[in-house]
Amino acid sequence: MRHIITLALFLLLAGSSAAQIPEQGRTVHNMRVQPFFFDVLNFASYDEYGLEGRLDVYVHVPYDIVTFIKDEEFYKGGYSITLLVSEGEGSKLIQEESWERRLEILTFERTNNPNFYDLSQRAVSLAPGKYLIEILFEDEESQKEYRLSRRVEVRKYDANLFGMSDLMLVRAVENKGGKKQISPQVNPNVAPLKEGFELFFEVYNPFQIPAVRIDYSISRRGKEVYSKQSTQGLKRGTNTFLATIASGGFGVGSYTLRVTIRRADDSTDTGILAANERQFMVEWLTSGAPISINDLDDAIDQLRWFAKDDEIDYIRAAEDEDERRKRFENFWERHNPTPGAGSNQAMIEYYNRVAYANKHYGHFMEGWKTDRGMIYIIYGKPDYIDRHPLDVESKPYEIWEYYDLNRRFIFIDESGFGDYRLLYPIWDDRNRMR
Repeated sequence: MRHIITLALFLLLAGSSAAQIPEQGRTVHNMRVQPFFFDVLNFASYDEYGLEGRLDVYVHVPYDIVTFIKDEEFYKGGYSITLLVSEGEGSKLIQEESWERRLEILTFERTNNPNFYDLSQRAVSLAPGKYLIEILFEDEESQKEYRLSRRVEVRKYDANLFGMSDLMLVRAVENKGGKKQISPQVNPNVAPLKEGFELFFEVYNPFQIPAVRIDYSISRRGKEVYSKQSTQGLKRGTNTFLATIASGGFGVGSYTLRVTIRRADDSTDTGILAANERQFMVEWLTSGAPISINDLDDAIDQLRWFAKDDEIDYIRAAEDEDERRKRFENFWERHNPTPGAGSNQAMIEYYNRVAYANKHYGHFMEGWKTDRGMIYIIYGKPDYIDRHPLDVESKPYEIWEYYDLNRRFIFIDESGFGDYRLLYPIWDDRNRMR
């Protein structure tokens, strides 16, 4: 069933919902959903007791979330980072560490430019197992806080077994004092690195293996889109590798990068010594597009609550991804409230609502496809939700109220498993939005 929003009503909702975004946990900075980024990687080192594992935590803070104050010739700001480790939500805190960062910037333009950032790193020792890592950012001047979390697994390393670290995306490599210095790409979006990116990892070798073959493979939706091989010499102990990945030509989407290390003289599966993989993405870079679009085909499908069938079919019918992208951009430019401007607030608002619906209303299907997701995308955040999840004499239901629009929606969970369906009003062509 299709519900087509008029531009005037859409802009009204977009304008009224700007203040809602922080409540929904989707604070947007320069069309970036995440305020900052962090990465957690398993590495190891040899000591007198064998091979000891560790977690390296990297925190990437763009300047635009830090409050700067002019002090003589500098703009000064500061923030603190708190790292919290537990076994899961509500579990006992296992480890906590905090550190402060001070920043001095010469030009005002840099203070609000997300391309400039501060990077810090900490090493954490934890027993092998699964943990919840939380990073809390607090701005010194405004006391504004942001929190991100991720579940990680601390791997067990054995000095008598062939081992491999996690894979680190690398933004840049510099030669300083005859040594290579690498800058991690903590943000998993590699689209800004138009010439490709480097990949850093370590191999821990207890054997007399003179050489190995390393296979690099990148896949998207189960289909391989990139591969290369190299043969590398190997010494006993720690070996470091830095490989170049030519990312040019990757379309918008999420990708899996896999590195497989095998004996140079054995191409069978029995010759595999170690393997590891990680995800990265190529996100939208068109001026004004929200960062929440990370797959073009998905973004076209998600137009269901905004575009007409023939408009979606026209975009899908393009011969290749470049043409699909062009048609998709042209569609949104036709609905841009400020045509030709550097941003498209209608598009940003729409896909932020899609992302919110996916996060909160997903069930057996993606959240944007559900009835609650549909209503949220069309109308935005309700003014009031009356929830009845545990009433004895009725099945779970919710009532959503939109006071300014004089609309009420009732959803009922017939199955009892969180699958809320729209009960009232019944949608048909007579009350479709136009």
